[in-house]
Amino acid sequence: MKSAGRTITIGENEANQRLDRFVRKLLDDVSLSAIYKLLRTKQITLNNGKARPDTRLKPGDVVAFKQAAREKHFQPKVREKSERGLSKRRDFDVVYEDVHFVAVNKPAGVLVHAGDRGTDRDTLIDQVTAYLLEQPLPEGESLREFVKPSPTFSPGLVHRLDRATSGLVLVGKTLPAMQELTRMIKKRNVRKTYLALAVGGLPQREGTISVPIARKQDAKGRRRKVKTGEGRFAVTNYKVLAQRGTYTLVELELVTGRTHQIRAHLAHVGAPVAGDDEYGDRDRNRHAADKLGLKRQFLHAARLEFTHPLSGTELDLVAPLWPELQTALDAAGFKPDDLPPWLPARE
Repeated sequence: MKSAGRTITIGENEANQRLDRFVRKLLDDVSLSAIYKLLRTKQITLNNGKARPDTRLKPGDVVAFKQAAREKHFQPKVREKSERGLSKRRDFDVVYEDVHFVAVNKPAGVLVHAGDRGTDRDTLIDQVTAYLLEQPLPEGESLREFVKPSPTFSPGLVHRLDRATSGLVLVGKTLPAMQELTRMIKKRNVRKTYLALAVGGLPQREGTISVPIARKQDAKGRRRKVKTGEGRFAVTNYKVLAQRGTYTLVELELVTGRTHQIRAHLAHVGAPVAGDDEYGDRDRNRHAADKLGLKRQFLHAARLEFTHPLSGTELDLVAPLWPELQTALDAAGFKPDDLPPWLPARE
């Protein structure tokens, strides 16, 4: 390890926390007693001076590492865990990125985060984190030689998609952006547009499905599929784009954001999402798999329209269809003009 010094300037994301806890986040495989010794011996300083571990950090404070933490400072068990490394997968496409957040096009089959379903280290948030850590820090030089990147670089999901649904996901790169984007989604200030291939026809060319949705759990408290007709208020606007045989291409605006809302609503009106075994018809899904090559549910979060939470710029973010969805449309006889004009072809 190199002994050259490194400095971190405290921003809004790091302020108002104790110095020792901040350092522990950067050196989470170094023992706390070793961190206290590094502070006590001024190997780690605050504003060029010695500081108490419980000092509260303020924006503009400078934390300096005079030298790398040596081998003797590390906790072997935790260090062994950390050396498993970051995710090597890059299943997503970057649609938009600035210093505040990144918008990615998630493929189907990728969990957005592990949650309580397992310890998959190749979830979307793992992959995006690894991608961001490859980028240079705002200060210019990477800290990876002997400390973890600044907590400024701890991305967080703004919203989620089901594992089987593809499309746009926003990931905050700074705490203010993540908090404001989350608030905007809760206040319905982000317009969300999906594309779905439905099996069957809808009641009208354009309309609104306003049916309550309730989340159900089994005896062990695990979430099951949702039930329509009871529970929380849920609204989906739809527009039929084209119909070919038994299949209908639908553009949907998610007004509320309930669990499985589009899937449950389309099933409720007798036009379930093609490939959706949970709410649809398995025999028809086998037909879609055999005739259209559709091995997943055809639901894609295609567009997000909103005002940038910090710059005020109007954003219109669009995620092209993944190849397997375009292949299914071609096989079903849909034409390029059937797709909405705002949707670009995949490069």
